Amino acid sequence: MSEAEDTLFKKDLKYSIIDSAAYNPKFKRGAVLSHDPKYGAEVKPGRKIYLTIDPLTIQYLPVPNVKNKSIRQTRRLLENNSFQVGNIYYVNHFAKDVVQDVMCNERKITHNDSLPKFSIIDLYLGNGHEDYVLMPNIINMPLGQLKIFLHNNSLNMGLCSLTNLVSDSVLARVYSQNPENNTKVPLGSFVTVLAKDTILEKSK
Repeated sequence: MSEAEDTLFKKDLKYSIIDSAAYNPKFKRGAVLSHDPKYGAEVKPGRKIYLTIDPLTIQYLPVPNVKNKSIRQTRRLLENNSFQVGNIYYVNHFAKDVVQDVMCNERKITHNDSLPKFSIIDLYLGNGHEDYVLMPNIINMPLGQLKIFLHNNSLNMGLCSLTNLVSDSVLARVYSQNPENNTKVPLGSFVTVLAKDTILEKSK
């Protein structure tokens, strides 16, 4: 933070700290995670730059027991306890889309453990002895709904690229997807999308 302050001072810029960020263990406490305006934007001298920093203090919360619960139940439990669902992975088990294990930062977690508030938790689900799933049509779907929709279809949100000026990325809509609609793909595949904030004509 002190380095960021020196840099902004030299450029005759002011700053304001947004302290509502989720803790990210990959960064030091108090480190700048992001800022608005973004890097490379032209601003006038004296402009206030809004900084999002890694929290200086961390609140730890107990992880709820999600073993043998469906992905929908698990998402609700984790989010109600101030955790976030990361990616889903599949293991060989007869119960399809039922949680077998949870991991955080590549460490196996049990319901007796506590994690920092807002931690991202990956889910390991049963595959129901299936290997593949049909890729659904996600063209024209808002990005804000996409991750949950893909999880409910045994898939993950992959790389997302935004084109043109997107005023609100949550409302931006998908106009290209990979894999394509109705393609047979492995369970847990990552879906790459292109999105923009123009409402597209619904595909037939």
